[in-house]
Amino acid sequence: MAQKKFLKVCLAATVAGLLAGCDATTESPAQQAEVLKSQQSISLNGVVSSQLAPLTLADKNYLLLASEERGLVLIDENGSEAAALDGGSVERFALQAQGDDQWLVAAYDEESAEIQLRAVQTDTASGAPGLKYLGAVASAAPQAALCFSRQNGRTHLFAIDETGLGHEYVVHPRDQAWAFSEVRQLHFGEQVNACAVDALQQQLLVSQPPLGIWSLNADAEKDEERRVFVAADKLGENFGGFWIDSTAGHLWLTSGDEVRAYNLKLPRAEAVFARALYDMEPVSAVLQGGALLVLEEESNSIRQFSADLPPPAAETQALRARSEIPRVAARAQTQPVVSGGGAADDPAIWVNPDNVAVSLVLGTDKKGGLDIFPLDGKLLRQFPVGRVNNVDLRSVEHPQYAALAAASNRTTPGVSLFGITDSGEVESLGLREMDLQDPYGLCMYQQEGKQFVWISDKEGGLHLAEILLGDNPREWQLRNRASLPVESQVEGCVADDERETLFFGEEDAGVWRLDITAFVAGEGKPQLVAAVDEERLVADVEGMGLYLNGDNSYLVVSSQGNNSYTLFSRDGSEFVGHFRVDMNLDQGIDGSSETDGLEVTSAALGADYPEGLLIVQDGRNRLPSEAQNFKLVSWGDIAGKLELQ
Repeated sequence: MAQKKFLKVCLAATVAGLLAGCDATTESPAQQAEVLKSQQSISLNGVVSSQLAPLTLADKNYLLLASEERGLVLIDENGSEAAALDGGSVERFALQAQGDDQWLVAAYDEESAEIQLRAVQTDTASGAPGLKYLGAVASAAPQAALCFSRQNGRTHLFAIDETGLGHEYVVHPRDQAWAFSEVRQLHFGEQVNACAVDALQQQLLVSQPPLGIWSLNADAEKDEERRVFVAADKLGENFGGFWIDSTAGHLWLTSGDEVRAYNLKLPRAEAVFARALYDMEPVSAVLQGGALLVLEEESNSIRQFSADLPPPAAETQALRARSEIPRVAARAQTQPVVSGGGAADDPAIWVNPDNVAVSLVLGTDKKGGLDIFPLDGKLLRQFPVGRVNNVDLRSVEHPQYAALAAASNRTTPGVSLFGITDSGEVESLGLREMDLQDPYGLCMYQQEGKQFVWISDKEGGLHLAEILLGDNPREWQLRNRASLPVESQVEGCVADDERETLFFGEEDAGVWRLDITAFVAGEGKPQLVAAVDEERLVADVEGMGLYLNGDNSYLVVSSQGNNSYTLFSRDGSEFVGHFRVDMNLDQGIDGSSETDGLEVTSAALGADYPEGLLIVQDGRNRLPSEAQNFKLVSWGDIAGKLELQ
């Protein structure tokens, strides 16, 4: 029967499709030779289901079924009904273990046009399983696919509707009902029919006949990196019915009259299991108790098959051994910059010595100018001075200003200067041009009361220039002092004034250290102190800052390639630890990723930042998706997570 169906599909195809489809379906002759016949079936008594999933409660096996007639139905392994909604119409659901003998289910109910959350759990009084309502969100279109993801202890839900529009939510308890906090939108074409998330690799898998199976990053703080997991010409015309065996590392699916399994770690590889089923076309298949359990579309019975199952994937076991980078939640965030796209870039912190509560954050909008924020993140003022890229500041002894801030300007190649008064007023002091093709990275350096800037040319090396303020600060001058050739692109840099040392990041190579005094005297050369190793430091190497607090001082570097922040000893030679910035649901703040610039201070800045403050640029501003901004992280939270002394 299976061979006849396969022949019919091939004959109906175009010549090109026939060559691709027939070739693919016969990709494993040894596996195709066996047609499985069901050994027994479980009657569902009017459930009418097209999806099932296994779960355990109180050490007993159950199956959860979507029912177009009764919503959700829970049966035990013998087929006896254990719980049901007896209302609603459900075709799709997602299921996730929550621990403590409880499961979370998200189901789209056609009658209410809602995605509903329920807990599947055992009643403490009666000991019987039940389906407890938790909350819901309205849906503008019927849902075609639902799947859960566990991310950093939170539950994320992916919901893709029939138009191909997907939403990622964080679902979590709040007040009397669970809330759906939207993280981002995802866009697919029509005909999506299934999704699943591989927890170990955090990849979202989406079935979209006739195109194939897509793989995307499930983590919204990473690029989507949408790629083909299995091409349609390897699957035939009808495929879907996802279920993940996380223990073995396999994606199970249905394809025509077959059930298949694929190694989650090996995209575009051959199926590790492929068996045709006698006299049926499955739409949902799972494993329970070593048996293969299968549903046909709108079925009233579950068919059970016995087969030699594939062994666990060795690649999955290796992934389990990898350690996770610690995470620290942000305490606050700035308003998004006005410009869209990748506009926010680099922050600086001015600490008000008279009243730390009114300290300032300066942030570059590299399409528009310099933004000024108080510590609560609300936009205070904008300076539309051009495409400023990086900004840094130093305190000064001056009758008018408590500090000077300098920014690299790419509109008119040069440096824009700003004065900050004792009261926190910021004034633009104008721009001085430099003979550079594209001013890029910038950091300030102070020595014996003199102010300098190190500025990189995107197509060249680093240049040291002195800022000469004079009696009239608006007539300041910029004088070149030295140049340092660098083999490739540099943006992030920071100067340790006390030790007369410059750190700069060659984006693809690592962190370099330079003795400034020796270099200016013609004797010093940079040393590579922290190379890109694809683990602790992953290219691009971007923003840098120095947390200065006596013996507990650290160099902080943005490891952009893995969305983390790496701490080194003050001299840059010793790895101390690394972390990621996580979302803060209570404050409605997402995590940070693809960070360009950062800044850090050890100054006590109030109750939220008693041990200092780290500010990082966020390359993807989510929850919901908006223009880029800056995240504020308490150094005390970082020190606690990394167990710093």
